Amino acid sequence: MAHEDYVAQVALLVRILPYVAKEKIFALKGGTAINLFYRDLPRLSVDIDLTYLPVKDRAESLVEINDAMDRIAAAIESGITGAKAQRISGGGGGATRALARLGTAEIKIETSPVTRGVVHDPEQREVSEAVEEAFGYATMNIVSFEDLFGGKLHAALDRQHPRDLYDVKLLYENEGFTDELFRTFLIYVASSPRPPHELLNPNLIDLDQPYVREFEGMTKESVDLAELISTRDRLIADIQSRMDEDAKRFLRTLHKGKTSAATATKRF
Repeated sequence: MAHEDYVAQVALLVRILPYVAKEKIFALKGGTAINLFYRDLPRLSVDIDLTYLPVKDRAESLVEINDAMDRIAAAIESGITGAKAQRISGGGGGATRALARLGTAEIKIETSPVTRGVVHDPEQREVSEAVEEAFGYATMNIVSFEDLFGGKLHAALDRQHPRDLYDVKLLYENEGFTDELFRTFLIYVASSPRPPHELLNPNLIDLDQPYVREFEGMTKESVDLAELISTRDRLIADIQSRMDEDAKRFLRTLHKGKTSAATATKRF
């Protein structure tokens, strides 16, 4: 996709955010939260990835998510001239997605029906100065730094997508891989449907095609594939070096469901 197409998508995304922000059961996570709220838009991000905050029965949660997505879709159509919004399938069997269009720009809005709740309290944040200057102002409930980047580290190992590895690269260059972030990351590992050993010692995925098809043109400054591969190698080595007996015991306790994340974190 050409850079100008990504820009059109981000412009629509920022216009949509106020309608999503009205639904207080959600907090923003993922690349959009990182690059529009924590960074000055070093890469474009074109999805609205949400965390459903309440911890309730699955059936009750899905009803609440479904109703909120209906309201978001209706608000987009009534509030943005020419925009069309519809519910789409997917998301682990639940009605947890919507798609908004304006011209050729498309924005997917989704949440997971499986992973619900957060480790730390979310916070209200404003878009960064660069985003406001380019696309306008927006404010949104964002998952905490630890939840945001803990989930991102998990995604970087699970999917090994160039976008995730780029976000991790900038994490190393800015805030760093803190101890509290590592603990929160382990909670995401324990909560994953994938066995922990497959995440902590992953089979390496070839990045050539996703780099060309799904990453080039998204960043403010060009990034070589070799840099992203180096970031992946660094992340895997970093995590493995931190997996001492305390960390392994912490992960086993969480994975077996013997205690809550909050209790286990206090002991680690």
